Amino acid sequence: MKQIVPAFRDENDKLIAVAVILLSMFFFFIPSLIAVLLCKKYVSESTYEISKMLFNYELFIFLLSLICIIPIIGWLIGLILIPVLYIWNIIVIVLALCSVGKGSAVKIPVPYEFV
Repeated sequence: MKQIVPAFRDENDKLIAVAVILLSMFFFFIPSLIAVLLCKKYVSESTYEISKMLFNYELFIFLLSLICIIPIIGWLIGLILIPVLYIWNIIVIVLALCSVGKGSAVKIPVPYEFV
């Protein structure tokens, strides 16, 4: 589990971090990918690290959910796996939002780093 203690430059950095975290709940890795690609020079290092960590986590969850593409066996596993992954994703996102709001260390379980 990676841990980042946020040090935001101003309220805009905090707002960007919260927006990326919230949008990742619904659009998986797309908002954090946009933040990683476009916002590196416009935001603080901690906001960029939170976006990068969230991108790695969400991409791993998305790739894990692709098991549902496999006929029959994947469909049966997906019936159980997809709701569990979605609930787990919501729990991680809410905990990350609470950490950013309080200014404490943000902890997101990152099993593999793609970026």
